[in-house]
Amino acid sequence: MNISFSKNKNEMDVDYIHSFLTESYWNKGISREKVQKCIDNSLNFGIFLGGKQIGYARIVTDCVRFAYLMDVFIEPELQGKGYAQMLMKYMFSDETIRELPSMMLATRDAHSLYEKFGFKELTDEQKQRFMFYKKED
Repeated sequence: MNISFSKNKNEMDVDYIHSFLTESYWNKGISREKVQKCIDNSLNFGIFLGGKQIGYARIVTDCVRFAYLMDVFIEPELQGKGYAQMLMKYMFSDETIRELPSMMLATRDAHSLYEKFGFKELTDEQKQRFMFYKKED
């Protein structure tokens, strides 16, 4: 098994990432141009099998206090084989990420993965402090 990782945004396969994200429940229909802009403005983490990208994650952060984990995915036919955990371990080994005191994410279906890395559901007190803005369509 020839697994490798990269943080280099120039090594990310934008067409591959776009093809997955545009079909995802959280980014359905996103344009390739917007995916490129997201990559350009985020910390990127890719996992590769035999040189071919099989997964991706990105983090939006101030690199000091807070980060938001987004767009985490593994190629569907390779899910359940531990690749997501490998990608998360690689991401959390990054010096910038390791030093951050807090990080958030949103998920509909991967709670058990993220719990392994210390993510927890918001407490009632936290829910009272956090607010969410979404632009109306």
